[in-house]
Amino acid sequence: MSNQSDIKGKGILVMPRTEAMFYGPGSAGQLPDAIAMTGMQRPFLLATPSLVKNGQVEALEKIIGAPLCGTYAGSTAHNQMPSVLAAVDAARASNADGLIAFGGSSVVDMSKSVAMILAEGNDLEALRIRYSPEDGVHIPALNHPKLPQIVVPTTLSGSEYTFAMAITDPDKREKLMFADSKLIPKIIFHDSEICQSTPDRLWAGTGMKIFADCLEMIMSLKAMPMGNLYAYEGLKVLFENLPKSIGTNTSTQAIQNLHYAAYLAMSMAFNVSLGLVAGVRHQLGGGKNVPHGEASTIMLPHVLRWNRETASAETALAAAARHLGLTANSDAALVDKLIEEIEAMVSGLGLPTTLSQVGVSSHDLPLVAEHVCGDSSVAFNPRRINTPDDVMQVLTQAI
Repeated sequence: MSNQSDIKGKGILVMPRTEAMFYGPGSAGQLPDAIAMTGMQRPFLLATPSLVKNGQVEALEKIIGAPLCGTYAGSTAHNQMPSVLAAVDAARASNADGLIAFGGSSVVDMSKSVAMILAEGNDLEALRIRYSPEDGVHIPALNHPKLPQIVVPTTLSGSEYTFAMAITDPDKREKLMFADSKLIPKIIFHDSEICQSTPDRLWAGTGMKIFADCLEMIMSLKAMPMGNLYAYEGLKVLFENLPKSIGTNTSTQAIQNLHYAAYLAMSMAFNVSLGLVAGVRHQLGGGKNVPHGEASTIMLPHVLRWNRETASAETALAAAARHLGLTANSDAALVDKLIEEIEAMVSGLGLPTTLSQVGVSSHDLPLVAEHVCGDSSVAFNPRRINTPDDVMQVLTQAI
């Protein structure tokens, strides 16, 4: 974690700990080289049932070859606690000395979760991040070494670049957050070929998720120059390439470019922190099983309108609009135009625009709002969130 100095223009930048990226169509074929780089002797593969059904898990197992000591392909949406504990048992029984995550953010979070629990134990209440508006953020120290991880992502969530992850407690209908810099995967693959079978709606939704992340980084109370540079470029790449990456005339280069945007967005996120969109998507996922990408897409325009009441947020959003090439005669008009462009982009991608479209009713909102207030993602939102009523102001606009 970085702590900004009170002296203007000074601070601390913690550099990303990813050690290598393999990139380009078909680059997943170099997995044996990546395994050798990490020193793994007994890698264990984590994946989703959908990748078993389409044959991609079997193909990856063949690429890994003899060193593979086992596979657990039972990852669940939003990284449900029972599936995490089952994966821990399977990895432990296989005597794994490293983990390979294949899939989207839920699989990546599962891999981090397995690494954490194998090292620190399964008292998740003791290990989780605690946050309240009154007491701030408390992140427990997780001091034990963690198994090395390799990630072959099939979506644009960018979770593979961060030290944080979430585990959903199905009984509480809440996402529990955890963080440790030693959980950042060592090697990432940017393989546009392997992503071509990802459903358009899932791919586009996760792209909008990192678009939202870029804007929240720029608005954050912890915003910093380097983070802004990464976020501005990430926004531009997403704005230009996301519409080209889906549909019948999909551009392989657009898919490849979007992998780079995910890196730009998320590799600096732990220096800057995100905001209300991230907090809401966590708890909509944990409580109502809404995909992170779609929750981010739905909430983004409403959060921008709510946050812009704070002068610093409007200034930051106007700067982001200029970097996207938008023009207007005032900051307020630029922000208006930015929100209009986002809504048009979402419409063109065919993504949902209301919570009711993804199965959320007004009766669900109070519990979601309560959990958002305890989510550490909102700690540095530009407009302070004091009570669930603040969150409800935004949620009710999105229903």
